[in-house]
Amino acid sequence: MLSLLVEGLESAWLPCSLILLVPGAATVLAARENLVPALAGFGLASLALAWLRFSDRGGDWPVGVAAIALIGATVLLLVPLVEREQLLALGGGALAGGAAAELWEPCVGSAFGQLLNQLPGRGASGLVLLLVYLAGVLSPLVGLAAIVELFPRWLLDPARSALAVIGGAVLAVMSVATAVGLHDDIVGRLILWSL
Repeated sequence: MLSLLVEGLESAWLPCSLILLVPGAATVLAARENLVPALAGFGLASLALAWLRFSDRGGDWPVGVAAIALIGATVLLLVPLVEREQLLALGGGALAGGAAAELWEPCVGSAFGQLLNQLPGRGASGLVLLLVYLAGVLSPLVGLAAIVELFPRWLLDPARSALAVIGGAVLAVMSVATAVGLHDDIVGRLILWSL
């Protein structure tokens, strides 16, 4: 288990993990005051969809659905711009996390590669092991959320709307890139850069 966590932490710093980390960071920025539910939704949806997908339980989404999920995440996280409900942040995070997990091709080390080979027959224990790996991969998002939460309010409050727009714009650009089919080329390049 420890080897999976360490491998996840190492993978977090490789370009191929940007497919998870960029929409995750955009979700954290777009969520403003409700970043904890947004990050929880992102993490849980990433875990659930990755487990369904990699354990051959039918988690594969058509690319168009991933693009629509990213658009939905953008809308849920940015509307309303003034007062955001925690449920909207949770839903937006979940849509972004699910789409990111669908587009993600993980950097496979020996421990995670072995898990991927065994995942279809592992059941719930496979879900726990995947959670350990993803905890490592998504650790930079937790760090970003902690920085945003701990930043002095009087400095951060004037910038929250701008950060939300930036986060929403990143999600919107990702949805368009996914919808027009650029995601395969982007993921392929990130994987090559990770080798």
